[in-house]
Amino acid sequence: MKKIGIWALALLCLTAFLNAPASAAVKAGAACSKAGLVNTSAGKKFTCIKSGKKLVWNKGVAVAKPAVIASPTPSVTPEPVVEKLPALPTSFSDLEENLAGIPYATWQQIQKNLTLYKSTDLKISFLFGPNTPERYPNQWTIDAVTLGSRVMGGQKQPAEVKFVEFNKQDVSWARTEASKYVSPFNLGINYADQASDKCSGIDCDGSVTNLTTEIAIVLASVATPVTRFNVQKFNGQNDLHEYTHAVQQMIFKGKTRTHPNMQMPCWYSEGQPQAVSIPTLAKSDEDYVKIRRGWITDNKWVLKDYEPETIQTFLKENMQAPCPSKTYSMLFSLGYIVMDALVAVGGVDKTFEVQIERADGLTFEESFKKAYGISWDEASVVLSRVASKVYKENKK
Repeated sequence: MKKIGIWALALLCLTAFLNAPASAAVKAGAACSKAGLVNTSAGKKFTCIKSGKKLVWNKGVAVAKPAVIASPTPSVTPEPVVEKLPALPTSFSDLEENLAGIPYATWQQIQKNLTLYKSTDLKISFLFGPNTPERYPNQWTIDAVTLGSRVMGGQKQPAEVKFVEFNKQDVSWARTEASKYVSPFNLGINYADQASDKCSGIDCDGSVTNLTTEIAIVLASVATPVTRFNVQKFNGQNDLHEYTHAVQQMIFKGKTRTHPNMQMPCWYSEGQPQAVSIPTLAKSDEDYVKIRRGWITDNKWVLKDYEPETIQTFLKENMQAPCPSKTYSMLFSLGYIVMDALVAVGGVDKTFEVQIERADGLTFEESFKKAYGISWDEASVVLSRVASKVYKENKK
């Protein structure tokens, strides 16, 4: 029994060997042992076939090399580029410490309102004297004022603002047009004389805003040629500045006959429209930083130095209209930088809150304290130090 088992096992192994694919090197035409056997050699697959009475390897077929599939390179998702901003001020307590973050905070406050107020019902119209060309495309004005109206969306606004544009040839026409409207305030100079005043120099220059019983009127004088005073460089920011005056006046309309300019500090009256219009038209926070720096460096400094005490004196001297004419130009630059800081720590609407409280009968100091939670005496010291550092750093 054992011998039979051993022979059976040997026979089984031999059969498996004869039927397994040969692995030794072969050549076409060489003898092979069994038809159908397959052997791969030298890149070819040979099959044992019967040729006449012999068993031989055929000519072979080339074996295709398996494609080498490269391991995929893992894709690297780029890290999002996050703009690294300086620390932003949040209150008067950290305003000076986070000085570099002021314009970025102001930009964010403007964008916050644009997100909140996505449209406006304000109507914007134009009226030109018979000999008066456009200062620049009306669309500049429309785009600027529309954006500004949204930024001030939380405030009561006129239904329409009309830009009445005239040059020296059309002063008489402008006087007639201006006389059609009635002011809700007691004016030191009527609308017709305001039009004449804008063309009383060597040429027409600048604009003045008036609120009427129904709409806001901007008397916009036009130089000859229109590029004489390079007003085109503002891209409509100057018109948004004027419209902001109309919103200021809306706060006081119906509450007092005294013109708002006589009830607010001069630096506030002119600085606030700057702090609304300039960042509103900037294309990005970095663009705003650049434009803001231009207002600091490109405008003449008429005070004796940049020290905080000098700036605080300027604020005190411009607390009540009429304000000193010798520092009038500083209302649009230094006054703007002070108001820029106020927008940064409280937003645009907070600056209007001060005027709302003032229109309701509080003093400016009381209004400021109610809106910002800090006395004006304390705040003016901080703001003067901040403005001093801003100018010193940018005037280097």
